[in-house]
Amino acid sequence: MNMGKKILMAAATGTLAVAGMAATSGTAFAGSNGQQIVIYDDTHKVGSIKIQGSNHKGEPTTTCLATPGYETRMSGWWWRDYMHFSKWTDSTCGGNGGAYLGSQDEWVPPSRADDWWGIGIFKNN
Repeated sequence: MNMGKKILMAAATGTLAVAGMAATSGTAFAGSNGQQIVIYDDTHKVGSIKIQGSNHKGEPTTTCLATPGYETRMSGWWWRDYMHFSKWTDSTCGGNGGAYLGSQDEWVPPSRADDWWGIGIFKNN
């Protein structure tokens, strides 16, 4: 391999390493700066939940999570601190005309040994 190819190969390897680190920089390590959440719907009436809270970086984040069964895990999203949940009967947080079932507030610890934090839905307004 000539010197030009060696330099090109080294540059490509360095670029891939930096890209790999950038791609994972938004992910919290297990239990270190936020928790993934699991929803337990004891009412069996909630089709989706609009979640408003802080992500693992402390930034305000809002998303809609379809909750088709009793237990719904939201993997890959890391939450912490104060969270607000709006509950809906459809799978799109009211986007398809679902009925609003009320809301509840929860606290998710920023750090703990486990990956998951359970949120129970025991009543709807």
